[in-house]
Amino acid sequence: MLAKVFVLGRPGSGKTTAIYHLLNVTRQRGYTALNIDDYGILYHMSRDEKHHEQFRRTAYDGFDVLDLSVFDVALQRLEQQVRALSAHEDNGIITIEFARNDYAQALHQFSPDFLQDAYIFFVDADLNTCIERIYQRIAGPQTNSGHFVSDYIMHTYYSYDNWPYVSTQLASTYHITKTIETFRNTGSVPQLLTRVEQFAEHIFNTEFERPAPADSLKQLAHA
Repeated sequence: MLAKVFVLGRPGSGKTTAIYHLLNVTRQRGYTALNIDDYGILYHMSRDEKHHEQFRRTAYDGFDVLDLSVFDVALQRLEQQVRALSAHEDNGIITIEFARNDYAQALHQFSPDFLQDAYIFFVDADLNTCIERIYQRIAGPQTNSGHFVSDYIMHTYYSYDNWPYVSTQLASTYHITKTIETFRNTGSVPQLLTRVEQFAEHIFNTEFERPAPADSLKQLAHA
């Protein structure tokens, strides 16, 4: 089975860095490691749109969302894709990546059973730091993903998110039984990577490396 790990946070927070490291650590342990995000879904929706009423193209092959309802549609499609992938994989992790200003609204787009057994790792950073990182990302030599979000959208849509409130309500509202963690990513990259490794180890121990039941151990001892 694939353990679902939501990795959330505004653009530039460092969630993609966290995901890459989580997937690498997972592969090193011999498990399946997959990632899916809503950016690719939204990107294709923006390129397929003919009348430019829902999206506006921006610099660096990016786009702005004009009709916020497409955010909900993208998450619904994302769940369908995750379910399809999970049906054909062995033990491992699939990371689910997106950013919103209203996480209550966003999580409401997923089926209750889809959320109940999911892990959540939220990467937090202040707005100005996120904007700086976005420009550092597009200036990099390997930028080909179109992951550019305009200053306008960052200062309007992403200027505030309700994660601090929503995170306190998640377990009770959505009956989530797995770990929910917030990491304030204002330090060094190694600090983020270390915390990701600790989070990954917790998932491995919980999902794939549980100690054998006492009865089973007794049977082995007498075999």
